[in-house]
Amino acid sequence: MEYEFNILYYINMYKKWWKTIVKLMVIAIFFTVIFSLLVPESYVSKVTVISADSIDGGVSSTSSLSRFLGITGISKGTSYSDIIFVLLKSNRMAKDIKNFLEFNKQPELKYKINTREIIAGLEIEVKSGNPAFTEKIANYIIQNLDRINSELNITSAKPMVKVLDPASYGEKESRQVVRKAFIACLFAFLLVSFYIFFSNYLKKIESSQ
Repeated sequence: MEYEFNILYYINMYKKWWKTIVKLMVIAIFFTVIFSLLVPESYVSKVTVISADSIDGGVSSTSSLSRFLGITGISKGTSYSDIIFVLLKSNRMAKDIKNFLEFNKQPELKYKINTREIIAGLEIEVKSGNPAFTEKIANYIIQNLDRINSELNITSAKPMVKVLDPASYGEKESRQVVRKAFIACLFAFLLVSFYIFFSNYLKKIESSQ
């Protein structure tokens, strides 16, 4: 059995299905826009810090340190940036932030921390639904890095990082409605196209048997 692909056939199929395609694309855009607008506002606060190139003398008590922080991968010669990444992702940091929020009567506040390495330092980004506490969490993280470093003597550098651009009041994060609507529209088009190609392929296969 041979199957011959005919592009004109599928162009005609698109002409036949164009109303359905347009309807589904409009529906996809509509629900995407509605969903995007109903999602709670998110606010972003960023802090940029400068760190040293490497840790002098390495990290002390690596095994106990790893167990205490609830992470793995710390070893002698690890860079400052790597250590900061580890500290930010550690159970210790999560517990400290939780205690900080409970102390400030914000125990249910959801937040997210993203860290990006830049030249000679790091950019730490905090997202949450409260602009004021987005800034406070970002600033607290920097303070807590030094607190953990002092308690565990991870590195001799005091402070562990130097703040280049301090955290500011949380800025409203873009909902990217247009981008999401475009993606939803494209997805709807591809989904219908797949259905058209696949269903008609099966029909032609059956008819040729």
